[in-house]
Amino acid sequence: MKNDFLKPIIVLALICFFISGVLAVVNTYTKPKIENDASARAKQEMEKIIPQADDFIEIKDIPNLPRTITGIFKAINNAGDTLGHLFMISVPGYGGNISLICGVDNDGIIIKAQVLSHTETKGMTDPVFANAVPNQFTFQGQFTGKDKNLDNIIAVTGATVSSTAYKNGVRDALSVFEILKQEVR
Repeated sequence: MKNDFLKPIIVLALICFFISGVLAVVNTYTKPKIENDASARAKQEMEKIIPQADDFIEIKDIPNLPRTITGIFKAINNAGDTLGHLFMISVPGYGGNISLICGVDNDGIIIKAQVLSHTETKGMTDPVFANAVPNQFTFQGQFTGKDKNLDNIIAVTGATVSSTAYKNGVRDALSVFEILKQEVR
């Protein structure tokens, strides 16, 4: 009777350990590919935001960065002139992290802010993540041409948490830009 009770538990535990091991091995092989793909996608988006740039140089060792800023890049041309900065941002939304990229010109004006990936609820948050369309109102399109004053950004009804997270991430990027600007002087 005791064997009848323990046998299924032992079998189930062995199956779980085996599956966990297989998933760990698969993760070991797929993680670098996933990271490379994300890096390539980010570079493509950088090139779309500042197409005149010939190179993007990562800026490191900036003290006291907000946790939301995961990367900073300086866009330069072949002459070495700085064309602007790009900020990789990861903010907690309602259903998980929202990864953004925000391009800022040398005067602190947003060139473009755009979502790279998110795990937010489909449907309700779609208006937050819809790509900016010329001459049409979109949430993301509101950021283009703005400076550090983001008071007139209108949140998306029904997706206030996601909208606010997006706005706060962009605000963090602009505050870091101000730090970079002070260091140049």
